Formats: sequence, structure tokens, C-alpha cells
Amino acid sequence: MNSSQKKTTMISFNCKSIKRSLQCVRDLCEKAEIIALQETWLLPHDLNIVQGIHSNFECAAISSVDLSAGVLRGRPYGGLALMWNKTLFNNVSVVNCSNDRIMAIRVDIDLRSFLVFNVYMPTDEIDNLPDFSNCLAKVSAIVEEYNVSSVYMLGDFNAHPSARFGIELRHFCDEQEWVWADITKLGNSTDTFTFISESHGSRRWLDHCLTTESAWKSVLSADVMYDVSWSDHFPLRIVCDIEVNESFTLDSNIATGRAFVGALGMQRK
Repeated sequence: MNSSQKKTTMISFNCKSIKRSLQCVRDLCEKAEIIALQETWLLPHDLNIVQGIHSNFECAAISSVDLSAGVLRGRPYGGLALMWNKTLFNNVSVVNCSNDRIMAIRVDIDLRSFLVFNVYMPTDEIDNLPDFSNCLAKVSAIVEEYNVSSVYMLGDFNAHPSARFGIELRHFCDEQEWVWADITKLGNSTDTFTFISESHGSRRWLDHCLTTESAWKSVLSADVMYDVSWSDHFPLRIVCDIEVNESFTLDSNIATGRAFVGALGMQRK
């Protein structure tokens, strides 16, 4: 990365079909250096579509569609993509997350490294709580394995702050000593929303950014891009000065001590 490039913008966007939103995503590439997309709705053989969106961006994508059972009935579903400006970040490796709700990259710049996660959580229903907790536990385990202190987790968490999954997400931040970055920057206000229901018009704050304490030091601002109306979600934008990220990794004993209880399969009582 060019040393003169101090501000890095990260955008999280549930695009609700990347094929339909190609021009929107292309426009976002002019406004950000890292983009996390959810609900791309791509089949496994369509993943290369992401590669052609913008010439300055490298990307990785995964499909949630399982075609092993036969012909797909209905529209595709799920899917994630991470895009990064390769002219600024030329040392990026894709992290194997082994979960179609999670993907991540590791970015190395000089002596600094940071992880960027992209997540798409299940809807906030009691039956989905184990899946939600397991995804958070998986992220925690990967962070511990990679031993990197600066971590950003972006995505559609389906977690309104005052709802069930929002409360679980707050517990995760407390236990891990992470920061709920967008909530902290914008305030836990009912005026902020990232999603409007097409069926009944309700507004919810479902898209978020969590950071480790180390990465939090780099966060300059957070806002919702209400002028982007290609989906029922609005993009969440986080602006960082990644030069302040620490150049060392977490002490493994500290990381182990903070392991999320969900990784042990424990349920909150």
C-alpha cells in the first residue's frame, strides 16, 4: 500500500443479487478500498462474475447454493464476496473459513497485518440461535489461529441492537473485548437503520462492523449510505487509518483466555 494512502474505506453491503446490482457495486469500488458483499445469490459456476466488476479490484467469492441434490428450484440464495483494491493492497491471502456464512482475508502491509471478515448471519429466530453463535465462535477460533491483533468483522448480522441476536452480539463483544464499531460511533439510536422491509416498511439496524480493540484505534468514522438504493439494505461505510494498527500479534495466552464460550458448544442460560 502506498504510504501516502492513510484513509481506508470499508463498505459492507447486502446487495440482494450481485447480478442485479453490478453497476451499484462498480460505483462502490470508486468509494472504497475494501468491499464486503452479502446475498450475492451466485451459483458455484458463476463466482467468476465478481472478478470482472472493476479492473482495480481483486476478489474472492463463495456460493451458499448446494447443487448436489439436483436442479435448483427457485432463486439462488446466500453467498459472499470480498473485494479489495489490488493497486493499494498487493499482499492479500484468502482465509479458509470452512463455512458458507463466513469468509475472510488477511492483508499484510510492511510489518502490519489485519484480518477482514465478511459474515451473513441467519435471520433472528430462536431456532437459528445455535447457528448464529457457532458463526461467532468460528470467527473467534480463526482469529486465535492467525494470532493477528487487528481484526474487522463486517456484514449482515441480522442483529438489530435491541433484539435477540443484537443482545447476543453485545455479549460476544463483551466476552471478547471487541468493539461494536458502528454502534459506538453512531450511538445506539433508533434513527439509524440499514434495512427497510419491502413487505411492511419496518426499519432495522442489521448491518454492522465489529473490531478488536487494536483495530478500533484505527476507526475514524461510520455512516450508512442512504443514497444507495439498489437493495432493501443500505451500505454501511467504515473509514479507517490503518497505519495506526499495531505491528505485532496477540499474545497467544491472552487470545486463548478470551476464546468465545460458543466455541465450547456452551449455551447461554
